[in-house]
Amino acid sequence: MENRVPGTTQYLNTETGEVVPAFGFNRDQILAEIRQYPKRYLRLAPQAGRSGYTAMVEFARTVSRPELRAVLEAAISGPGVYRRFRTALREEPREFKRWQQFRGEKVAGHLRKRLEADGIAIELVPDND
Repeated sequence: MENRVPGTTQYLNTETGEVVPAFGFNRDQILAEIRQYPKRYLRLAPQAGRSGYTAMVEFARTVSRPELRAVLEAAISGPGVYRRFRTALREEPREFKRWQQFRGEKVAGHLRKRLEADGIAIELVPDND
């Protein structure tokens, strides 16, 4: 849902739950399948870039350690915010993992609303890695 690579589109196979990317080498094949079974696939539009920034701001507010919160708040101002934010969190493995979960919930929340409108419920499966 955060993929903004030009020429790439994601589709949800509503029968299997698989997210199928259509890009370059497989685009014609995927689009032929979608045209053949149009009710089976939903196009998943990527989220606006602003939603990623908003999630970083919200996450920074949840950090209990004042020094790390200050580093994250500084990281999200000016150009290169995404890289600086990730770099700051990689120094803190527990917070980085918490950030990944937080971001996943945000993305899933947006997706959940979109799919509920089509009568589809989603469930997050924990990543045990």
